[in-house]
Amino acid sequence: MNNKLELIQRDIFKNLDGLIIEKSHFYPLKIYYEDTDSGSIVYHSNYLKYFERARSSLLNLLEINQLKIKKNEGIFLVAKKATIDWHNPAQLNDTIIIETRLKYAKNSSITIEHEAYKYYESKKKFDLLVSGTVQIVAIDNNFRVKRIKLILKNNFFFS
Repeated sequence: MNNKLELIQRDIFKNLDGLIIEKSHFYPLKIYYEDTDSGSIVYHSNYLKYFERARSSLLNLLEINQLKIKKNEGIFLVAKKATIDWHNPAQLNDTIIIETRLKYAKNSSITIEHEAYKYYESKKKFDLLVSGTVQIVAIDNNFRVKRIKLILKNNFFFS
């Protein structure tokens, strides 16, 4: 039990959402067996999941609570459009970093750029694995597009 208390005292949960440096959010993640095919290469569709985790973690760091927005304003944040380019594969046991930046923001949508990188300790460099953009819109229960006032007030989303 003392070991668990020590973990809490050392803030083990503090950085699970990554870090914001200037206008970029950095979210690390480890590639596990479940993420890969029989050749130990990450399934192509998993990068969209990784991008979603990074966006959710960014909103958590910005203290934008998606559950409260849903409950208080009846607004859901959903992906409307995504584009993705694969450059190099990630493999089993790799640790990758997802970088997230604002591309542009409008009254009812934000477009986010994502890049996934692998860091090579031996080379002291990052290699781009995947890049893409995702447009997020706010909708109500009837699927009508709504303004995203609360999110757009945050400095991260100013161009």
